[in-house]
Amino acid sequence: MVISEVKTKKELKAFVQFPRKLYKGCPYYVPPLDNAELKELTSHQALDFCTVKLWLAYENDQIVGRIAGIINHRYNELKNQRRVRFGWFDVIDNQDVASALLNTVERWGRENNLDTICGPSRFSNMQRQAMLVEGFDHPTSIEADYNYDYYPKFVENLGFEKEVDYIQYKVKVLEVPEAIERMAQHVSSKSKVTIRQYKSKVALKKIGTEFFNVLNESYQDIFNFIPLTDKEIESVVKGNFGVAVPDLISVLEDENGKMVGISFCLPSLSSAFQKANGKLFPFGFLPILRSLRKNKYVDMYLTGVIPEYANTGIHLLYHKQLNEVFLRHGFEYAFTSQQLENNPANHIWKKYYNSEPLSRRRCYKKSIL
Repeated sequence: MVISEVKTKKELKAFVQFPRKLYKGCPYYVPPLDNAELKELTSHQALDFCTVKLWLAYENDQIVGRIAGIINHRYNELKNQRRVRFGWFDVIDNQDVASALLNTVERWGRENNLDTICGPSRFSNMQRQAMLVEGFDHPTSIEADYNYDYYPKFVENLGFEKEVDYIQYKVKVLEVPEAIERMAQHVSSKSKVTIRQYKSKVALKKIGTEFFNVLNESYQDIFNFIPLTDKEIESVVKGNFGVAVPDLISVLEDENGKMVGISFCLPSLSSAFQKANGKLFPFGFLPILRSLRKNKYVDMYLTGVIPEYANTGIHLLYHKQLNEVFLRHGFEYAFTSQQLENNPANHIWKKYYNSEPLSRRRCYKKSIL
């Protein structure tokens, strides 16, 4: 077995495309778009403050695994930590291959005077992160990685320990629960916060910077999060609002028109991405367009409330509003974002909605001193 650092465009392309070979025939794997992966690895705005190395594992000249090592210097400085991340981790069912790849990132981390390896993660938690440890029998959202059930065993065998778990819920779209209706009305009568929606992508893009500045403020204490830079915000506005369905995005405003909460949902594109198989052209964009227009499933990607309003219950306003919008669109199921297992928001899904846990994903860590 040989572990080789990715140096050429040909090797980078092979790095990006390896999972499609690994998961060929797996009905639950949702391939990302090749061009999006290449762009993320070569020109993402976070590369201004991240150092990244990529490696491929070969046996008999065949690729049998891949991994990225990431040093997020901005994160380490802001959090006063000395961490190296591993990400883009995919491997055949072979402990030796997994060990060789992860040990390569560990050595690189020690060479850079770092004391902890963690992951899987990319540049920040606005990207794919965490390893699937429960829920291997259904497709993932396009914002999450799928992995086979042997992955957790491999990393745990190497001494990695759980740092945090994320839970995702599948929610049956029914009429607004009576308790949610009642609590939302109470919050509405007591607060001066209102919901605003936008009718076009042009209108959405105009509020994009403010939208993601609210996200920065709302997520400031969430695990692994560091504020998006201006360049990152410009990119995510273009990428997310470019495909947005305006009806599925809403903001909360106070009496002065200040944005204090956000919500971003999108029809599920998992099936469409499977059909596209990593390529937008010549025909991969067609199932994506169809899924945006007509769909049984919706993904709830982002919700947030600034700290000043964190315990006021105003999030119930967009719970009610989104429920009504989902019914109007004919969605049958909604999938929550990955939420930390200790997030109080989890209780809402369990207590008031017809929901079930869909998956559990885990971020690991290990001392490399």
